[in-house]
Amino acid sequence: MVKKLDHPTRPLPKAPFVWWWEPRPEATRWRWCRVYHQSKHAPDGATFRGYGPLSRLDHHQPADPPVVAPSSRRILYVGEDLATSASEAFGESGNARLCPRYRVSILAPTRRLAMFDLARSGSAMAIGALPSLADGSEPRPLTQEWARAIYEDQPAGPEATGIRYRTGYNFGYSLALWDCDDGVEIVRDVRGHRQDMALTDPRVLLRLQVQMRKRLITVTTVSSDECTECKKPT
Repeated sequence: MVKKLDHPTRPLPKAPFVWWWEPRPEATRWRWCRVYHQSKHAPDGATFRGYGPLSRLDHHQPADPPVVAPSSRRILYVGEDLATSASEAFGESGNARLCPRYRVSILAPTRRLAMFDLARSGSAMAIGALPSLADGSEPRPLTQEWARAIYEDQPAGPEATGIRYRTGYNFGYSLALWDCDDGVEIVRDVRGHRQDMALTDPRVLLRLQVQMRKRLITVTTVSSDECTECKKPT
């Protein structure tokens, strides 16, 4: 029987498991992506979210309900490809109900960014955690407590600006980026167009449908009036 993830013992020990997100010429290809629902808190795919905590590795201070962090802590989640990012967005429900506000951005770093490499063998245990911190069905307040501990105690060193981890649905690589807004940009194609597109765009929709079908996630299009995300208060 595998033991459950416990609370972090602070301060975390040093654990030099570092992975670097590097600028690369081939960034215009379908590589690192963010699937998101456009809103006040997410006007485009490169905007870090100050509102929280909401998700697994949010490093915001505890707040219930979530608030705009007075400490200015901001986060951006990025998946290694469209399938990984979309699976994280729609895997829990098993349905991708796409209103016109669902979009995808192709992102790239503008400079080298260091991540605590939670995806590497032994890295979780080196700080007293378990791999389920990244991909297990753990309570969100607990995983967020670990995120705050990693952010504040800097086990991988002061240059680390987030966590690289394996996702819970597609088991692909993802990044939880912390407070490095100036280090991330939306890729432009050879004609200078920003690669931030609606998921219902014909250039994207077929690609998405193929990837989601392989993962038994149903893709449908809906109006904004039928979208549960659009109905949430802002």
